[in-house]
Amino acid sequence: MLGYDGSPASVAALHWTAARAARRAVVVDVVNVLSPLAPDRSVGLLQLADADAFLRERAPGLDVGLHRLEGQMPGTLSDFARDADLVVIGISTGHPVRAALAGFMPLRLTINSSAPVVLVPAHWVETNDPVTAGVASDSSSDAAIRFAADEAGSTGASLRLVHAWLMPTPSMEGSAVVVHTPEAVIARHQEVLDAAAETVRARHPLVPVHTDLVRDSRSAALMRFAPTSSLLVVGTHRLGPFAGGLLGSVAQEILWRAECPVCVVPQ
Repeated sequence: MLGYDGSPASVAALHWTAARAARRAVVVDVVNVLSPLAPDRSVGLLQLADADAFLRERAPGLDVGLHRLEGQMPGTLSDFARDADLVVIGISTGHPVRAALAGFMPLRLTINSSAPVVLVPAHWVETNDPVTAGVASDSSSDAAIRFAADEAGSTGASLRLVHAWLMPTPSMEGSAVVVHTPEAVIARHQEVLDAAAETVRARHPLVPVHTDLVRDSRSAALMRFAPTSSLLVVGTHRLGPFAGGLLGSVAQEILWRAECPVCVVPQ
């Protein structure tokens, strides 16, 4: 499902969707959400017609559905996307304050959607760079890694798995202070990364897999590779916009900064 309103960001999302549709058999529903207070009722229909023509030109024979809905964003879009297996929208990067005034629509959509959400920056151009996925220490990134591996396999790109680590603070056990050595911490995190890579290689033996263990925060580690990624894929705990802000949601921290498309995959 593609959210489209004719804006530069949504045009980029349209191009991304067309490129993906040209590679695999999909059905694309193009959705235009119109505010009940909008004065011009015909604009949405023209925008849908433009999107339809572009998709059919880039992917001949594509099954396209056009939908003009009335309501408020992002709730109307989220409700319509309940049966979608992928949601694609555009995003204007570098403007979190402007987005906050609009209700953090892209972030709220990723939280409410039951499907993966791809956010395509307005200046997007297609590349052959690797698909990059963040590997968490828990199961929250498992679905994201599977999605990233599937995308890499369909595009012919390699897959880059990134796992971040930081030295933990000393902890107390009884009356003794437990100090973690860097070697032990690195070994533990390397095991997490290696296990993720082994799982991908077993499922996708033809996809080249590269791993990077980075000493940094999770968001900073991923941002290192954003300029050389065709897609950045992260999992989510669905903490919500306020909890995510308090707890340092990785998706929230990279959403407005990455210059490549970002896909947020629910756990």
